[in-house]
Amino acid sequence: MNGFEKRRLQKMQQIKQTAFSLFSKFGVQKVSIQDIAKKANVSQVTIYNYFGSKDELLIESLKEYLEEQLSLFLEVVESKRPFTDKIQQLFEMKIDTAKSFSPALVESLFMESGPTAELIQYYSEEKMFPQLMRLLDEGREQGIITKTISTETLLFLLNSMTAAVQQHPQLFSTEEKTKEISMEMLHFFFYGVMGREIEKD
Repeated sequence: MNGFEKRRLQKMQQIKQTAFSLFSKFGVQKVSIQDIAKKANVSQVTIYNYFGSKDELLIESLKEYLEEQLSLFLEVVESKRPFTDKIQQLFEMKIDTAKSFSPALVESLFMESGPTAELIQYYSEEKMFPQLMRLLDEGREQGIITKTISTETLLFLLNSMTAAVQQHPQLFSTEEKTKEISMEMLHFFFYGVMGREIEKD
């Protein structure tokens, strides 16, 4: 790779990261190419030359974000940590993600049909879902998760609990509070409201 190509890729990376940061904070509709260009310290022409349109830039920046999240997800799932530690870390990751997305971005990405929704569905169903199933099976084999609760119910609980974070961001204002509530959510996931402590290996 020559110097020109390296600089080009670095600039594209900078634009994608800047764009996704702005999309996350303000939503897609409220962010213009002009806003992205100003924040990334590049010209609007450069963005159009690299990506063609704001929609294409959204897809490319979202794809990169999903790849990063997938890598972090697999790192947790494939680690040698105790099962409960893995679930706790995944909870914290989902909480951090939910906190970083504005309601406007969530609506744009998840509530509307189109290329972005299809991309998210692909990563969720084809890349993450099989690994999550493997992790839940691991919990069942260890006797930590009861076999009487279906996978569908487990996924419903996980999704409902993490989706609630989006509605109550004030509960996660500090890292300490996030850790505390994620542990409480973890306890609720495993034991409901029973007075039992999570066992540590």
